Amino acid sequence: MFKRILKHELKNILRDKMYFFFVFFSALMVIVATFLIPYLRDMESELAANIVVTFFILMNSFLYGAITGFTLLDDQDDFVLLSLKITPIKVRSYIFIKLAISYIFGLITTLILIILTGFLETSSFFDLLFIILLAPMQGPLLALIVNSFASNKVEGFVVMKLSGIILLAPIAALFISNWTELLLGLLPGFWPVRIISMQLLPISFFINSTWIYFLIGVIVNTLFGYLLFKLYAKRVNI
Repeated sequence: MFKRILKHELKNILRDKMYFFFVFFSALMVIVATFLIPYLRDMESELAANIVVTFFILMNSFLYGAITGFTLLDDQDDFVLLSLKITPIKVRSYIFIKLAISYIFGLITTLILIILTGFLETSSFFDLLFIILLAPMQGPLLALIVNSFASNKVEGFVVMKLSGIILLAPIAALFISNWTELLLGLLPGFWPVRIISMQLLPISFFINSTWIYFLIGVIVNTLFGYLLFKLYAKRVNI
């Protein structure tokens, strides 16, 4: 079933110009990062280079979340979810697989970004793994946010734009290291950015353990995902 839904998603991307644009933009972002980051480092702007890569990592997950969010809205408009109720395929399983595809694509692109830009080359394997696993979790969450509060693509665009704070606000984690970071902890993107900032800045943090930040990040993201899915399931009656 995963393979069948994946083919369906790829066909939607190739057929719809909006979805194709999102994927093209993600690929373009990787290409730009490949050339821009070395240039910034040559200009002795290491911090600027790292901030740009951090933003690209967050943006990458955001794009795949937007794609999944809008394809789910399409499924709702085309009565796909309603039709699945009379088939052996469970509606919730179908949605979970689409969310998983969003996460997997985000994970792969994040990995490519880190490899091609040489991001955090001096960091440990586990710290990089934490970032690669945590950052793409924003994708499924954005898809659920869009579908929990929008009933069509027009409303979806509005919700997606308002959700931009999820993308931009976590960057502040690069400049906050005391207890006030807990206020940003409600944003899913905060946790991978905090782990990134711990590699970049030689200072003490509120919690000096990437393992703890990773575990809390997984819990926070999973909890938000669960609550958003319950809200979405109630709205579309599945």
